[in-house]
Amino acid sequence: MPTAPRAIVFDLDHTLVSSPLDLRAMANDLVVFLRDQGVALPPRDSRWSAPELVRFVREQAPSLEDGLWEIALAHEQRALGEAKLEPGALEALRAVRALGFRTALWTNNGGGPTRQVLEYFALAPHLDLVVTREEVRHLKPDPDGLRVIAELWPDVEKVFVVGDSWVDGEAAAARGVPFIAYRADHEELRRRGVPVWAAIAHWGDLPALFD
Repeated sequence: MPTAPRAIVFDLDHTLVSSPLDLRAMANDLVVFLRDQGVALPPRDSRWSAPELVRFVREQAPSLEDGLWEIALAHEQRALGEAKLEPGALEALRAVRALGFRTALWTNNGGGPTRQVLEYFALAPHLDLVVTREEVRHLKPDPDGLRVIAELWPDVEKVFVVGDSWVDGEAAAARGVPFIAYRADHEELRRRGVPVWAAIAHWGDLPALFD
């Protein structure tokens, strides 16, 4: 009897590639932009993340959304221009595909910079599907990217998400998908109540999870 298809969904920044993309700095620049535009952000205990700011603007000041994306894209282009392939990432992709997994990339980044870096590091041929922010309604930690993947791969019965950040884990948990934390901040994961199915520190550890 054939085995039901399985898939592994990978994050990009600080996961398959290491880059100087500083999401905190990006969010700070977005906050400054909104304040300069006269937008009063509600007070809160935790810092705003870029996805949260995008959602807020879509609901409260949609005319400013294009300005947010310009700032985000500038950060992404600068960072991906200095990106390096994570040691063992390409070999891990090959290994899990050899085990029969489909492979997908799911990132909050824009499609242009993402595809550029995938081609540069020869990752593209080893990914069956690429989902960027242009393909989703909402960014991580919203699980909308997993909805997109499920609609494109309705026959896949088991999906795993691999990422470095709480946003990856929270998105996975929202769809009941096991999360594999790659070199993650485990204190932050615990603080946010993100369940971790497995943790790896090196890409060579990934195929071994499915032996």
